[in-house]
Amino acid sequence: MKIFIRRIVTLLFLVMLMVNFIAPVQKINAQESRASTSILLLGVDTGDLGRSDRGRSDVMMLLTINSATELMTVTSIPRDAYVMIPGYYMDKINHAYAFGGAELSMQTVEEWFDIEVDNYIVVNMAGLKEVVDAVGGVDVVSPSSFDISGYSFVEGVETNLDGDKALAYVRERYTSGGDYGRQARQRQVVQGLISKMASFDSILNFQSVYSTMSSNVETDLGFVNLMQLFAEYRQFAHNIEFYQLSGGGTMIDGVYYDLIYDESYHEVLANLSLQLN
Repeated sequence: MKIFIRRIVTLLFLVMLMVNFIAPVQKINAQESRASTSILLLGVDTGDLGRSDRGRSDVMMLLTINSATELMTVTSIPRDAYVMIPGYYMDKINHAYAFGGAELSMQTVEEWFDIEVDNYIVVNMAGLKEVVDAVGGVDVVSPSSFDISGYSFVEGVETNLDGDKALAYVRERYTSGGDYGRQARQRQVVQGLISKMASFDSILNFQSVYSTMSSNVETDLGFVNLMQLFAEYRQFAHNIEFYQLSGGGTMIDGVYYDLIYDESYHEVLANLSLQLN
């Protein structure tokens, strides 16, 4: 019986590989000629606390990888950034996901920075917990002290985060530095996940995480395409630079927005232009 089950699992895995090999890979092929790639990472407020609607992208990060510079960059985009959403109007950038999903979020970032975003990965709240648990947890050093959901984090003290604890860690923003403090902690968790996955020594490790992700992650990259990126760029996982778009809060017609400073915008734009050639 055990042998039969193993054979069925192996067969299903091979079928999945075949399906993904047949899937379109035009974007990946286009990237190969540029020696760089960009992926929009979105965290959405669904999949936990009983939420089931599309939600908004409360986490927005743009990941760039350049094989010439052997560098990864992660740029945090404030969820309340006041931008033009194509086909709509000036609004908070996280509303782009509510209006048109990941595709409109990508288009908004592309037009804002006049760049091309190659792919997207959307992770819901339940998915974050499962991915962190799938890699065995991540270690972080909290930049501030705060309590949330029964957990206590102490400034300067290293803490191992399992899925539930990681979700609490990246959510708090009222007593730990506001949304910018939260974005800094989100970058820590992303860095921890990248480092953990880069240390995988076999395709089975990665396939296990992918299986965990599949029900809680939306992406235009199939398993084989993800494996291509994983194999090609894993050696850069310990060479990551982080950038933060920053601005000042203001009220417009009774609604809070974050007006990104010109200096911050142009600094990020210059880096993106360099990374994406």
